[in-house]
Amino acid sequence: MLQIPFFSRPICLFCMLDCKIDVLLGKMEVDQAIRGSDDMRLKTKYNNAIYVIQRALALYSIEEVALSFNGGKDSTVLLHLLRAGYFLHKGEQSCSNGGLTSFPLRTIYFESPSAFPEINTFTYDAASRYGLQLDIIRSDFKSGLENLFKANPIRAIFLGVRIGDPTAVGQEQFSPSSPGWPPFMRVNPILDWSYRDVWAFLLTCKVQYCSLYDQGYTSIGSIHDTTPNSLLCISDSSGHKEKFKPAYLLSDGRSERAGRVKKCSPISQSSPVAEDGLDDPESQVKRMRTGSAIAVGDEIL
Repeated sequence: MLQIPFFSRPICLFCMLDCKIDVLLGKMEVDQAIRGSDDMRLKTKYNNAIYVIQRALALYSIEEVALSFNGGKDSTVLLHLLRAGYFLHKGEQSCSNGGLTSFPLRTIYFESPSAFPEINTFTYDAASRYGLQLDIIRSDFKSGLENLFKANPIRAIFLGVRIGDPTAVGQEQFSPSSPGWPPFMRVNPILDWSYRDVWAFLLTCKVQYCSLYDQGYTSIGSIHDTTPNSLLCISDSSGHKEKFKPAYLLSDGRSERAGRVKKCSPISQSSPVAEDGLDDPESQVKRMRTGSAIAVGDEIL
């Protein structure tokens, strides 16, 4: 495993100041955007997710929790929910007294050579923009977590798993890790969110997301098993390069994974890629161990 604390890299002092301002404003921007929306379904989903996050933060110290982030749409939603939930948990008084100048949640990124460059770029940009304490794991998931847990007192991991994802079967908002894995609690704040809910949140809050979603990708896995969703293709009689509408214009969320294909590729099974909806590292290893499960693809978060 290779761990690289993000801010061990050279960074401009002005960037650090901007990052702190971003962190402090982020909670207000997200919370106010949702509460100012007329979308009652989104408000309900938001309130329920914030409740789960605050429960977790009441059970565990900030040093004992981590976020599994992969640059996908679901983990992007989760990132901003956590930012809002953390500051709501700490309270407005702490903010006004200057007590909160950072977002100290440890963030785990499983980096793969099969990931889209745009995913890597967005992940590192988000780490810089929001002051994330980024731990990069380039080994297999299980050993990577074991090494990370040896060095840090992590007891719970926030995941962007949603019902309908291949990894969501049997999971609840709080689900202990499986036997044989390092003991930790899987916390799933957006387990009951739909594809529509995810995009309603991202567009309402006007937060940045990976550029691939504006190119017709609706579910992002590895470069070997992911294409733009054909349902978003724009007809072009001139025969020029195909164009696609953005992901948020997909009318039926049940077709979210229509762009996921099986291809012959030199993917190493020791380096799977996570999917935007599949944040559960345990399920990654389960797919690596069974040939029949490979049909799901080398998923990223």
